[in-house]
Amino acid sequence: MFVTSLKWKLDADAIRGTPRTQGVFGLWDEGEIVYIGATERSVFLPDALRELLQLKRGGVIQATHFTWEITITPRSWAGELLRLHFNKHGALPRYNLASSPLELIRRGTNPAAYLSLP
Repeated sequence: MFVTSLKWKLDADAIRGTPRTQGVFGLWDEGEIVYIGATERSVFLPDALRELLQLKRGGVIQATHFTWEITITPRSWAGELLRLHFNKHGALPRYNLASSPLELIRRGTNPAAYLSLP
């Protein structure tokens, strides 16, 4: 799906090597893509990926690797990648679902309020 076929381990060292520019990125849990995202207007790829690494370290998300692409239209390209993923798999990636902890955080909602603990 992504033009970039290289997967980078989701860690601080690999993130430091990403270019300081706008783009789209994918999070992977081993061989499964679990999130497709885009940088916001004033956020660059390393910043967005560091934020996701913090969520991984906090146990909010599970991801092992990431991919990225540079684009001048990150939101529209991410939307196209999501459409292609949905058409191929019949569903969005795990963390792109509206009920996922990542999407709840993006909307400013506390995901703990939606988690039911036994």
